[in-house]
Amino acid sequence: MTDNPSAQHGAPSSLDPDPLRDEHTGTVDGAAVDGNIHVGYWDGPADGRSLDQATDRLTDLVAGRLAAAPGRSLLDVGCGTGRPALRIARATGGQVSGVSVSDEDIALARTRADAAGLADRVDFRYADACALPFESASFDGAWAIESMMHIPDRTAALTEIARTLRPGGTLVVTDVLLRSPVTGEAAETVRRACRAFGSPALPEPAELRTALDRAGLEVLEFQDIGEHVRRTYQAFADAFADVTPSVDDPHYEFFDFARSLPRFGALAEIGYAFVVARRR
Repeated sequence: MTDNPSAQHGAPSSLDPDPLRDEHTGTVDGAAVDGNIHVGYWDGPADGRSLDQATDRLTDLVAGRLAAAPGRSLLDVGCGTGRPALRIARATGGQVSGVSVSDEDIALARTRADAAGLADRVDFRYADACALPFESASFDGAWAIESMMHIPDRTAALTEIARTLRPGGTLVVTDVLLRSPVTGEAAETVRRACRAFGSPALPEPAELRTALDRAGLEVLEFQDIGEHVRRTYQAFADAFADVTPSVDDPHYEFFDFARSLPRFGALAEIGYAFVVARRR
């Protein structure tokens, strides 16, 4: 199993709103990567892709695992402002339903779908990952890009996602990963990151594997592609360098932490999971 996905293929709500959402959705959506609020993927040091291109590359790697085709139904859990869903729908010809617990995300995603002429094939709605508003066996495939880190009960969320998949359906999960326990200054950096990201705790490999198994999902591929995404943290820090929130801003902690993103991303204990599973 390679650590390069491209080498293999061409609570309150259980999904708590990301700190990047709602009041600052427009700021982040434009200042960062035009709707791709997730990490980018680079082949290596010589890869000259921009952050915008690299985030699209990660989306394409996810799409490549879904075996999607025209007429197939796909679910995007934690759809953000819609760019990955629209890109995958356009590339595969599939029907996509995206869910988020941010009203601002949903509004922007619907606007994007209308502008792209894809509103007939891509829909977005407010929904909890642990209580999805879809009948069982509704989808041929699903993905969750950096959603699991926000969910306190990942087993419950994965079980619910699995319920909506048809037998044999594929789920692709990508997320920031805590490779091993941290101590001292590194532990404080991770704690600050979790507060800034709105994450109860970063998922660990064993936890993710166990949650997938309990959800009735067979792991086909489990990779740590952390070395391919590390450039993202500096790039995001640069993107938010000019954002100066007031201390009473509800998202002050995230924007304040943005300056520490490169330090967080450089920790050896921080990886990035790329997981492909199949409903049994």
